Amino acid sequence: MLRPAVLAAALFAACNSLDFGSSALAHEGPDPVSHWYFSPSTVKEGKVAARLGPDATIVGAPQLVTDKLGAALRFDGVHDYLRIAPTAGDVDEFLPDQYLTLSAWVIIEAPNPQGAIISTLEADGDGEKGFLLGYNDRVFRFALAARRSDDGNGEATVLEGKTEFELGKYYHVVATYDGFEMRLYVNGELDAVSDDQRGPIYPSRYAPYVIGATADHDELATHRGHIRDVSVYDLTATEKWVKHDFDHGSDLLELDAVEIPDDMTFVVTPYLQFVTQDGITVMWETSRPSKGKVLYGETGELGQEQAGEQATTIHEIRLTDLESQSPYAYQVEATDDRGRTIRSPLLTFQTANNEETPFTFGILGDTQGNPKVCKRLSDQLWMQRPNFTIIPGDLVDSGPNKQQWVEEFFPGMQPLSSRVAFFPTIGNHEQNAAHYYNYVSVPAPEYYYTFRYGNAQFFMVDSNKAVDPDSEQYKWLESQLAQSDATWKFVSYHHPSYSSDEDDYGDMWKGERSEYGDTRIRALVPLYDRYGVDIVWNGHIHSYERTWPMKAEKVQEQDGTIYMVTGGAGGNLETAGPIKPWFQNNVKHGHHYCLAAVNGRRLEFKAFDLEGRLFDTMTIDKRDRSPAVVPPAAATPAARETQAAAP
Repeated sequence: MLRPAVLAAALFAACNSLDFGSSALAHEGPDPVSHWYFSPSTVKEGKVAARLGPDATIVGAPQLVTDKLGAALRFDGVHDYLRIAPTAGDVDEFLPDQYLTLSAWVIIEAPNPQGAIISTLEADGDGEKGFLLGYNDRVFRFALAARRSDDGNGEATVLEGKTEFELGKYYHVVATYDGFEMRLYVNGELDAVSDDQRGPIYPSRYAPYVIGATADHDELATHRGHIRDVSVYDLTATEKWVKHDFDHGSDLLELDAVEIPDDMTFVVTPYLQFVTQDGITVMWETSRPSKGKVLYGETGELGQEQAGEQATTIHEIRLTDLESQSPYAYQVEATDDRGRTIRSPLLTFQTANNEETPFTFGILGDTQGNPKVCKRLSDQLWMQRPNFTIIPGDLVDSGPNKQQWVEEFFPGMQPLSSRVAFFPTIGNHEQNAAHYYNYVSVPAPEYYYTFRYGNAQFFMVDSNKAVDPDSEQYKWLESQLAQSDATWKFVSYHHPSYSSDEDDYGDMWKGERSEYGDTRIRALVPLYDRYGVDIVWNGHIHSYERTWPMKAEKVQEQDGTIYMVTGGAGGNLETAGPIKPWFQNNVKHGHHYCLAAVNGRRLEFKAFDLEGRLFDTMTIDKRDRSPAVVPPAAATPAARETQAAAP
């Protein structure tokens, strides 16, 4: 007996191919449940009229481009996409539930780890639902979650093809699912197969149904290139049908490749990472692979150079054997395989101060999605001439979206980041994307690390990952804190241990109880109490908040840990709840930056709003206190075990 999926496939095979463009109006064979093509008659007044299925709303300003064979929409890879529905559930009558075929003609102009042609793919924690037809940095891919492969909350298979695409050229891409097998075809040929999924398609609940993007809640990764035609069927196409469909439109392969700019330029201008007393890392990105070098010296005459080992686009060059707390001039240079050379202006940096020298650093949190605000704040911070900056996460709104890094974050941080290094922690909006690790250079494993500056030690933690007492990060942090002899101990991570935010941890405006912060992260609080951490800087909440000194979750007059939310460097602003919690000293609605100055055993802290007005200050003075001593009972687990075993 044939299973239903095979019967569906057989029916599909017996039918003729769809025509594309205007000729698609007269075809023989099964109708798709949805079909969109692009022409002056279908693209107008902010909508794309579907031939079949729901119309799509235009987001951004994709451009209708024509050629001798018809037309396509060109998406900019930043703002442009088509929204079929806010959630897939809004148009579930048009969504396949058992069998699926997705068919499209596309041009890719830029690789994207999360590139998408059409999707309604939900990723809620480790739960995954829905489907996606798209691509990554090299090949096309097809993602789908089915109910019988459910691990309790949905689990998708991401099927990657083998054919590496060329930028600027048309490709016919088809994905099929018959309830037992996923298949991916490129230009009429089978490219990948998986039998990991079983049963009906697991529908997404919250993810939008979109063309030219993948979107989930507030995450967005958009397509850069052309989309000519997209069809969705609730039947399973056979290999014969796919081949016939490709042949029918194969004239598109004869079109000249879309011209992609080939200039030798800076994609990201020079910026600084991981400054120490004897070294610093200089980074930048070029539009073409090139050999880079840094020219540097104690004066503008430079005189020294350090070259990269091979041609690349993202350049990362470490300068070593430098003099401590000393000013240097530098300039970067890159030469491509055509002999074209680009150079930066003459810039400066200063190596880290000696332990006894005062220093000042800035705090900018949640720079995401608002380069104009970030630029205003970083410019003000630069005018204060900090030694370095820390960023408690959410540098961008969507980590997989390269354009947000190169067109929003880095321009928003210049000229500050070309003169002083920034030390980030990873936020939830980075999504652990490769771009974060490509653009950041700090000690391994990079999502957590520590560094010394002057008489302070900073401990940078990834609050997206586990921090319970059995976790890798907890054990690392406890060991590092126990070993630290720094006068000042500072910790930074993204999610706040304490916050009076209006709705992230319980909406008190609606009468809900509030957790007053991320209770999962509070597993680390006993470490701060035990080892005398002075300040914890967080983001995530787009406002400002400072606690009183705290210990054992109680307010202290002094000698406790102060927790600060400093998430006001760009993200959409949030408001405090209607009740003042017991830990709160100061709260402020508005974009802002912070500045901390350390002189020996004295710290002065200031917070400034978008207009540069001072709105909060704090001083911690340890000059009349004895240095903190960790009691034997508070040693590391290994030491405690040794102590317990002693007679």
